[in-house]
Amino acid sequence: MRLFTYVRARDTADAIAQFGPGAMYLGGGTNLVDLMRLGVEQPERIIDVSRLPLTGIEPDGGGLLIGAAVRNSDLAAHPFVRCRYPVLARAIVS
Repeated sequence: MRLFTYVRARDTADAIAQFGPGAMYLGGGTNLVDLMRLGVEQPERIIDVSRLPLTGIEPDGGGLLIGAAVRNSDLAAHPFVRCRYPVLARAIVS
């Protein structure tokens, strides 16, 4: 893994202000860390938004809004996701 700068966003405005070239957000899932270990992603700056109140899961028209801080296990267990998006729910925990 390459060296990178880690910052924890204080709020959503801070998260937006911290973003720029070479930056990536770290939210509820662990995919970014896995991709970094494999060398697929090599961000220069990681902005942690996992402690912000971005944990909503709600229907949106014909789709689904998933907050940036939603953990994969919470998404897979959500009743609406299990009912309307069962393949997604199963894929997340597989």
